[in-house]
Amino acid sequence: MNNYYGELCTRIYEIDKSYAGGIELNFYLSFVQDPNMRVLEPMCGNGRMLIPFMQQGINIEGFDISEEMLNVCKEKGAGLNLKPNVYYEKIEEFKGDNVYDLIIIPFGSFSLLPDAVVHKSLSNLKSALTSDGKLLLTIMLKYDGIEEIPEWMELDQIQFKDEWIVSYKKAHYNEEESILTTQLKYESVKNGQIEKTEIMDLSIRLYDIEEFVNTLKSNGLHHIVVHSVKDGYGEGTICYVIECSA
Repeated sequence: MNNYYGELCTRIYEIDKSYAGGIELNFYLSFVQDPNMRVLEPMCGNGRMLIPFMQQGINIEGFDISEEMLNVCKEKGAGLNLKPNVYYEKIEEFKGDNVYDLIIIPFGSFSLLPDAVVHKSLSNLKSALTSDGKLLLTIMLKYDGIEEIPEWMELDQIQFKDEWIVSYKKAHYNEEESILTTQLKYESVKNGQIEKTEIMDLSIRLYDIEEFVNTLKSNGLHHIVVHSVKDGYGEGTICYVIECSA
């Protein structure tokens, strides 16, 4: 069955993406100039950014469409004597009761949105900003040499006590639509028998920076700045964070 960030996927994700830190975290924290600011993280997942913000005493809330990820976020928070204000919501249907001084979507999550809901999603986020609020977005960028994987390729085997989780991947790139479709399969194996299988389809929209900047402008977002964050996702990496406001 297809399961968006289901139980097995969430457990694997949590191994190396449990908490944001270092240069990436410090970059986002640098936009919180006032301890009374209200911050929103749509697509917050397992709280990798949200919980470190909470640990700094920042007033932040978030939402996601994966109940499994939200549960992990709440459990991690409880272990730190924190109570994350997170809830189930689709970004294209978001109608918040509050306005926010800062809205963040790190780690390229915005690229998971299909073109059909991008404009509505940006409109919702714009409406949720204060008059001088800022929106920070990361996207997945187009790159040369995209590798297609037509058949299941094993990625990893990770042991949890008496259980192994084996992960596999397929990939196809539609150059005309700039969509990289990735299928991930997770199998829970106990005593040599497959106990559970999860398959997740991820359609990732790859952008040119200029293209996405134009998309922001066409949706009434202004004062656009593209930040290049060196080593943001680890040594030798560069992530691009796009800052804008209403």
